[in-house]
Amino acid sequence: MPTKQASKKPTVISKRSSTRERKAPQRFRPSASEMPSWLETMLHDIALKTVASSSLPFEASALAALEEALEPLLEELCKKALQRALADGRDEITIDDIQAVTKTVTAAKKK
Repeated sequence: MPTKQASKKPTVISKRSSTRERKAPQRFRPSASEMPSWLETMLHDIALKTVASSSLPFEASALAALEEALEPLLEELCKKALQRALADGRDEITIDDIQAVTKTVTAAKKK
């Protein structure tokens, strides 16, 4: 059986162009809604100081990744500092608690 030839040529579809900016989207961070803004600011400041002291150039995505990596570290530090404060009969963390925990962690790393 012979095949039929198409009588019409397919229409050419024009290429669409978007007017949106072409930049990397911000990553969705669900934990940020639970985190106080002062803590987010502190993490951002720590990351910025680290980037500023580096001789290598950092991209914005690397800065965001550094902030995300610091979150669990700071969370563990605060948990251990709170345990120390509760052992001393206090409900709030002081700078002495944080410094003592930091000293313990860095001493354990040196061994």
